[in-house]
Amino acid sequence: MNPASLIPLAEPLPIHWAWFDVLLIVTFTAHVLFMNALVGSAIIGLWRAMRGDGSVAHDVGMKLPPLLALTINMGVAPLLFLQVNYGHFDYVSSVLMGGWWLAVIAALMFSYYGFYTYKFRYESMGQTSRNVLYAASLAGLLYVGFMFSNNMTLMLRPDAWTEYFTTIGSFLNTSDRVLYPRFLHFMVGAIAIGGLFISLLGQWRKNDEFVDVGMVWFTRATLINVGVGFWFLMALPSGMILNFLGSNLPATMTIIASLVAAGMLLSAGFRKHPTQAVTWAVLTVFFMTCTRHWVRTFYLDPWFRIETTPVTNQYSSFYLFLGFLVVGLAGIGYMLKLYFKSREGRA
Repeated sequence: MNPASLIPLAEPLPIHWAWFDVLLIVTFTAHVLFMNALVGSAIIGLWRAMRGDGSVAHDVGMKLPPLLALTINMGVAPLLFLQVNYGHFDYVSSVLMGGWWLAVIAALMFSYYGFYTYKFRYESMGQTSRNVLYAASLAGLLYVGFMFSNNMTLMLRPDAWTEYFTTIGSFLNTSDRVLYPRFLHFMVGAIAIGGLFISLLGQWRKNDEFVDVGMVWFTRATLINVGVGFWFLMALPSGMILNFLGSNLPATMTIIASLVAAGMLLSAGFRKHPTQAVTWAVLTVFFMTCTRHWVRTFYLDPWFRIETTPVTNQYSSFYLFLGFLVVGLAGIGYMLKLYFKSREGRA
């Protein structure tokens, strides 16, 4: 069977495709930062709790429910923008995963309520019960991350879709050698940003112990993630590797910018400057997101080029979106202003 026959036709776009790609990259960067703070700080908190120090787990645990809510909300926009430009690939991979993909909703709800229970019943629960609940809620998040990695890699490989006709029911992309380094690259990166989040929490509360603990995790995880990133690069098909090593200048410049930003990130980490590290962390995640976009483009190139998608030039809905975006950001800014003002009054 020719895998190309399994790819649905692309729907016409109302405006130029580049708008959606830019919005996809920007919003996914924001989502990854919140996701990393959530998952990474939870992993560090659980590790510390299992070793007898529950202070980090307690303080981080109080922040996990709102962090999870923000992560989910920040993830809606990039998923929608992905489906606008590449939905005819993403929808197929989601359907092929079937129950595995639908279970993401249940896992998220389980983790959400688990972290809320941990927060509001912390005092009434024993240490063992707290750790078990914490670990189970974290496991739900890791499941979600692994399923997303499966989906985002399976959508890039129409040649693997034919496995559906030789299996019974849904399947995962576990035979893809890129899946595991890609997933670990996200998770180890999450530990690094989680450590940075703990450091910022310590700096906010003038807790030097939290700052030191967070920066140690931040620097060590970042160093490890450089190696995982190299593994991820080497797992790609040889033609794509060459694209990042000079054959494609924009892609090469993007990965060089990622490495430079990561170097500055480590420098700020070793000097224990959390505030400076935040700037470089945002830039590093942004360039890594751009690199991820190049990987998607190279994978889909034999099957689809976004430049060929018809454009209807109907900009009215886009202008409406921009208007709601500006009003929404202004509203969020006003609410944050009131929140911090109320904190100062209570203090």
